[in-house]
Amino acid sequence: MPVFNAAAYVEESVRSILAQTLCDFELIVIDDGSTDESGTILERLAAEDSRIRLIRRANTGIVGALNEALSLAQADLVARMDADDIAWPQRLQKQVDYLDAHPDCVALGSAILVIDPQGDPIKEPSQAITHEEIDAQLLAGYGWALVHPTAMMRRQAVLSIGKYRTQYNKVEDLDLFLRLAEHGRLANLPEVLLSFRQHFASTCVQHSDVQTRLKLAVVKEAYQRRGLPRKEPLQLPKEVRLTGCAQHLSWAMFALRRGRAAQALRHARNALHTAPRNSREAIDTVRALSDAASAMLERYRVLR
Repeated sequence: MPVFNAAAYVEESVRSILAQTLCDFELIVIDDGSTDESGTILERLAAEDSRIRLIRRANTGIVGALNEALSLAQADLVARMDADDIAWPQRLQKQVDYLDAHPDCVALGSAILVIDPQGDPIKEPSQAITHEEIDAQLLAGYGWALVHPTAMMRRQAVLSIGKYRTQYNKVEDLDLFLRLAEHGRLANLPEVLLSFRQHFASTCVQHSDVQTRLKLAVVKEAYQRRGLPRKEPLQLPKEVRLTGCAQHLSWAMFALRRGRAAQALRHARNALHTAPRNSREAIDTVRALSDAASAMLERYRVLR
């Protein structure tokens, strides 16, 4: 678990791992130079449970933190976890059981429940299950084909392909999974085993433009590495990350679809607090929502 300024969520995240039905594990936590209260919280938790191995040092970014954790890990299987998500109690046990029964599988994810910043449910995205489906989606630049914080991987397989690569920081998961797919099989368990939190400080919101550029480079390299023909110019489905008023309106819509009136009202109120202050901002908000809807339809078409 790499941690950087996650004080609002990290205790709940760590405790969700400590509460797993599978109890025999080591939780390697890399405090990647946090400047908030994350370090203090983690030190308290580490004092409570000897299964936590806490490393605190200067910031290197997520790739450096992940590779350091891989170097420290001793188990044959390594599971990823983010500091703002919540693992469901049977996550580790179900994944270990599957990997024990499928020795050709090198990386295993699961379905997820997307939650809002307060932890209330938003949606359950459909998830590819088979290696062929997952690999095709990865080649289309869809990193969520195997959601990174759900992944359990064979450590030796990850080490043999060179671990995470610094040049693809912020799309390190897409790059890793495409290379692992050339080493063995990928899979997702169909049941939800993780609550994935959306919030405005997440990497996919703050660095969406960088991610789009790097995804294209990762996919091009994978095509070349595999000797696959590709159309030129190669284009990936557009990614749109909502912020502010537009994101709260989107969350409110999903809450209404689930029949959660109180949650929808809360996000509607937050949307009003961040409402456009002039006609130009209003146009930008409408355009963002329209672009997001178009991107979702295009992604659905490509993945189908």
